Amino acid sequence: MLQQTRVPTVLNYYPRFLHRFPDPASLAEAPEDEVLKLWEGLGYYSRARNLMRGAKYICEHFHGELPSEPDLLLEIPGIGPYMAGAIASLAFDKPAPAVDGNCIRIYCRLHALPLVPSEGSTYKEIYSRIKKDIPEEQPGDFNEALMDLGSLICTPKAPKCEACPLNDQCSAFLLGKQEDFPVKKEKKATPVEQHTILKIFIGDKILVRKRPSTGLLAGLYELVDLPGDMTNKEIQNWIHENFPATTSPDIRSMGKSRHVFSHLRWEMIGYEIHLPVSDSSTKKALTKSAVSLGELVSSEKYSTLAFASAIRTYR
Repeated sequence: MLQQTRVPTVLNYYPRFLHRFPDPASLAEAPEDEVLKLWEGLGYYSRARNLMRGAKYICEHFHGELPSEPDLLLEIPGIGPYMAGAIASLAFDKPAPAVDGNCIRIYCRLHALPLVPSEGSTYKEIYSRIKKDIPEEQPGDFNEALMDLGSLICTPKAPKCEACPLNDQCSAFLLGKQEDFPVKKEKKATPVEQHTILKIFIGDKILVRKRPSTGLLAGLYELVDLPGDMTNKEIQNWIHENFPATTSPDIRSMGKSRHVFSHLRWEMIGYEIHLPVSDSSTKKALTKSAVSLGELVSSEKYSTLAFASAIRTYR
């Protein structure tokens, strides 16, 4: 949960998630929709799916018990080198490096290494240095100290060097160039997509769709999502084309919003739409049209579905 998510946010999720899934077996047996619902709002939903895949692997290959050796941990889907090192050292006292962005920043400054964090060679260099430094006794404390030092003192901007216990041996600090390390890679412009979000009501039911099982926001539910920044007239035309049985739809603006992914930005405008149901035949025709686009659900079921936080404004 803490990968790419701040601690204050995770504190609201972790106890609830652990209460529902106290061991690998309970998570491995759970429906994906339930897991995603408990994860809703944390983003990066592939992490939740990897947890499920990992739990199933642990049950199938390690009798439901997490192994202690880094090499065995790396066999588990969803566990990479950092997670393997963190688990092995913090949970099992194994002298395994847990190299994350904090470690890379600290070591680049400590030794004035002109390295770019995102490059594979940088990880290898920092890993080898930490491997030499990590103590056999209390390796978990060593790794946790690096995490805390990087998050609280040796921060990316405005590091608190005067309070750092390593400032007398930090090459970057002694050179007065602590913010020059590690080397900053020039950022590319973030692509922007325009989306029009429609929350469509037919009677007391809401039209939803489940996204594909692969790709962005895989497996999550969404409202009708149309490309572009559509005008009211364009929306009316779309409604009459997709719901020919409707007469005068009630279209209400829900305003604009924005969501920034790690690699993409969505600019959105939303509308709440109520399609009038005058009689049973109209209702039947509208329902048939809706089913061709997604699924009509009651408000009770709607509240249990896992939606992407990207459309939180329009939920």
